[in-house]
Amino acid sequence: MPYDVAKSCGKWKHYSNSDNYEQIMAKLGYGTEMFEKIRQMEFPVESSLEGNVLKYKVDFGQKIIANSYTLGAEEEETDPAGKKKKVVYTMEGDSLVSVYADYDGKGLCVRSSRHFVDDNTIHTDIKVGDLEGWTISKKC
Repeated sequence: MPYDVAKSCGKWKHYSNSDNYEQIMAKLGYGTEMFEKIRQMEFPVESSLEGNVLKYKVDFGQKIIANSYTLGAEEEETDPAGKKKKVVYTMEGDSLVSVYADYDGKGLCVRSSRHFVDDNTIHTDIKVGDLEGWTISKKC
């Protein structure tokens, strides 16, 4: 069954992560303070999939980020820090996959793959360069 985008609507909270997740966040350019903030925040998410157009809107507290993607096509995305990045989203089996071929402008490849464990739990595998880890988010 493909990834059900509509199920990702609602408030989500970081639940658990791999032991090296803080290293992964640092490699992505997020410091310890941001890592701790993400662990404490609840993120309201609105999402939809119409044909092959995926839309996401995430409330990061003081900043709302809205992006739209055509599945399989390279698109520009604005991240929570306001930086623009190129990304390709695809559906692979029951997972929603995003690939940033050049995340930092220096060739750093980032791949994340999300799938539902159940209606209230998303497991995300992430690979940042040579680091691999995971995170679990729970619906509030």
